Amino acid sequence: MYPDNNILTYLKWRGDIDFSTSPFNDIDALVLSIFSYLELHDIVSGDAKTITVDEAAKLYFADDHPRNDNLQYQELFKLMARAERFKKAQLSYFTSTLTEHTQFSAIKIELTDGTNFVAFRGTDDSLIGWKEDFEISFRITVAQKQAVKLLERILKADDQDYYLCGHSKGGNLAEYAAINIEPKLRKRIKRIYTFDSPGIAEEVGAQLPLKYLQNTLRRFVPEFSVIGRLFEPEGIHPTIVNSTRNNLSQHDTFSWQIIGSSFDTKRHRNPQSKVYNQLINQWIGNATLEERESLTNDLFAALGASGATKINELDKNGFGGFGAILLSFTNSSRRTRFVFGSLFSSIWQTIKSRHLTKVLFSTDTIVGWILVVLGIISLTMPQYALRAFGVLVAFAGIGFSVHQILDTANSSLKGKQKQFFIISYLVVFALSTALISNNRLLIFLAHYFLGIFLIIYSYVRLRQLILHRISGVFRITVVATEAVIAFALGIIVIINPRAFDRKSILIMGILLIIYGFFKLIGELFDQRPKMPKNHR
Repeated sequence: MYPDNNILTYLKWRGDIDFSTSPFNDIDALVLSIFSYLELHDIVSGDAKTITVDEAAKLYFADDHPRNDNLQYQELFKLMARAERFKKAQLSYFTSTLTEHTQFSAIKIELTDGTNFVAFRGTDDSLIGWKEDFEISFRITVAQKQAVKLLERILKADDQDYYLCGHSKGGNLAEYAAINIEPKLRKRIKRIYTFDSPGIAEEVGAQLPLKYLQNTLRRFVPEFSVIGRLFEPEGIHPTIVNSTRNNLSQHDTFSWQIIGSSFDTKRHRNPQSKVYNQLINQWIGNATLEERESLTNDLFAALGASGATKINELDKNGFGGFGAILLSFTNSSRRTRFVFGSLFSSIWQTIKSRHLTKVLFSTDTIVGWILVVLGIISLTMPQYALRAFGVLVAFAGIGFSVHQILDTANSSLKGKQKQFFIISYLVVFALSTALISNNRLLIFLAHYFLGIFLIIYSYVRLRQLILHRISGVFRITVVATEAVIAFALGIIVIINPRAFDRKSILIMGILLIIYGFFKLIGELFDQRPKMPKNHR
């Protein structure tokens, strides 16, 4: 999965080099950050009593000890226990909390060169942990308060200097704790390492000592970073690390590339992540604290409706669980619906700012906007959804027939042929006009028009595939899926329109919005200016 140049390889090939030969470096800070993900509550004391890494490993890997941690974390632990660089490091002050309101964990690590570290754990796979990641946008979280309390407790026990570190939410906790402890204690925090971690939201009342942070904070993010670009502190530019993964998967630090004792770095960010960051920052920046809170509560209430308590359990109840999530979203508060509306406004502003307005006239973009509009109608006015689809098809019929009549009139076809086609298109025009102007006819024929339209759309997309007018495995897969689904829905709509009850229409509305949104974003990326080769 990963090539031989990540933190595991670093421990294999550089772990036997002690700190007297090679001083502490950025990779060591990442190792300690990831080490904090291990569950050691029955091995490492919650107070000043210490145990070495190799001693802790013997207890952890004993046959009778349960091990539920990620296998990569376990492998990291094994390598640290064998490495001269870490095996005699002293562990203490381990804490791990998971309640219905918070997820928090941290550990103190004293290295053999006398360096004292407090490593804060990032988000685990619990929904509570993920919710706290969202909560930092509108309130001081319980985990942040616990981080301050623990750090003050550790620092008051001695007079030593300390380093702090953390990955993801762990980095946010490290930064928050450092700037919110007593000023006399803060002076003893010499460096803060954060790895793809969100910053501190000043809107929640956090006063950032920028000069202090500029002197102590070291930020590291992958080439494609979204999480680590939230609430970025002013004037503190991160080190951009090369990753072997794509897009959001780069958040996984086991994919980060290392050369010797240093990160393999890049000069520039991924252009797609810039678009995401611009959208998210504009979206969050325009939302009030109350709107951010409403969105977070509604989102995780919807996710919890599936019966899941962990992210990897969201699919445990199959389509039924997914349907519960979608239906829960339909009951979101007015504030949440407003915030989602502002997202589309942010997308529009991003398009305009990047001078990509011509993207609006591409076929895929028009389809995307239509899907989004239809999805919104299905969610807000499900009783009118089928009629809305019928009206859309009718307008499409009018546009199509007018275009074909004009083309046929100017064509080289002979008299009777030309007359036949013109009359045929006039019939389509008349039926489409009648459908719009007569509400009863619209209600009666809407599902037939919609079904026929879906079948024709399926035929057109399949024809494009057969004639090789679409390239790329991903696009071919998407278009083929579109064609199959459109054909199936077309048949269902014609044969059994009652299958589309309120619940089905709501679910379809959400799916239409999601699919339309991704079509818009995909087209936006396709139309973006290409980067010069020397910046890739």
